[in-house]
Amino acid sequence: MTMSRHPSPELMARYVAGTLSPAAALVVESHLALCDDCAASHRDMLAVAGVLLERQSPSELDARLFERTLARLDEKRPVAAPSPARRPARDLGIRLPAPIADRATSGWRWMGPGMAYARLDVPEDRTTQLVLLKIAANRRMPTHGHSGEELTLVLQGAFEDEHGRCAVGDLAEEDDDTHHTPVVTGEETCICLASIEGRLRPHGLIGRLVSPLIGL
Repeated sequence: MTMSRHPSPELMARYVAGTLSPAAALVVESHLALCDDCAASHRDMLAVAGVLLERQSPSELDARLFERTLARLDEKRPVAAPSPARRPARDLGIRLPAPIADRATSGWRWMGPGMAYARLDVPEDRTTQLVLLKIAANRRMPTHGHSGEELTLVLQGAFEDEHGRCAVGDLAEEDDDTHHTPVVTGEETCICLASIEGRLRPHGLIGRLVSPLIGL
């Protein structure tokens, strides 16, 4: 599989350091599952990070840390609220990368003519949405910007925007300084995995009307 758009060095460094949101990390992990070169680079970065960690001098601990830890064990903990019912995993008509294959999903929902989305459950992430987007061949998405970071991984088909072409395995990075108009190219439906921080910012009237209804 030939890919032209890979995670930037900055994004990979954040992934290795564990500072990405859980939803964004799942997009990067899904790219690594498809890209042998980036998977090898990830292993190299982990090895370097391990060497650097071993060279760090150990920090001194407060002498009272052990006693404070024991005291906290005796504290009464609030009873956790019951977890909401887990949505079932569904067949979405596409083979998903291993990192997201078992995630529960809402199933496909309408978001406009020739367009649908499916939410993937990431209960450990309260700030970033993880969604699958399905756009029909030759369909143009509304021009939009972002109120935060968006990572988009192509799983099927291809699209083009102001920043170039994205085909299967390619990962696009957007933030609140960018806007684009993705257009599906070729005769195949395009399906993407996207982590969306904040909300999309549609430029057109129709997009602004639909966005609150679908919650993206």
